[in-house]
Amino acid sequence: MHHIKKRGKRMINFSSFLQTSSSQGGGNLENRVFTRVNLSEWATVSYENQVFGGLVENISLRGLFVQTNQTLPLNIPVEVSVHHSIDKSLNLSATAVRQCKNGLGMRINRMDIHSLVYLRGLVEEKCQNPEQVMHETKKMVSYMLS
Repeated sequence: MHHIKKRGKRMINFSSFLQTSSSQGGGNLENRVFTRVNLSEWATVSYENQVFGGLVENISLRGLFVQTNQTLPLNIPVEVSVHHSIDKSLNLSATAVRQCKNGLGMRINRMDIHSLVYLRGLVEEKCQNPEQVMHETKKMVSYMLS
C-alpha cells in the first residue's frame, strides 16, 4: 500500500493506479473508467504560490472537472479542496491533465482516508449504479493492499 504523510494526515497515493484510464475533463461521462457524477460544489485549487476558485462540474474516485477561467500548466501537481459545507470538505492532491475554455480536468493522485470515504459515498449517492462504485472501491483497495 502506498501512503504519503502530508500535514500530519495519512494520504493514499493513487499515482500509479490505472495509468490507462481515460483523459479527464468535461468530456463524455459514458467513456470513463470510473463512475463520474455531476456535482455543483465550490473548490479551491492551489499550486506553487497561487490559489484560485472554481465550480466542480463532475467528479469520480479518480478525477474531477472544475469550471474556471484560470489557466494552469498541464501535468503539474495541485492541491484541491472541494467545499461541501463548513465541516465537510474533500482534500485531494491532483494533476492538471486537461485545459479547455471552460475549465480544468484533473486526475486525483492522493487523498486522505476521510476524503476517500466521503467521496465514495458522494459518488455512490448520486450515481445510477451504486454496486459499480463498490466494485471500483474494492478494485482500488485491492491495488493498495498488493
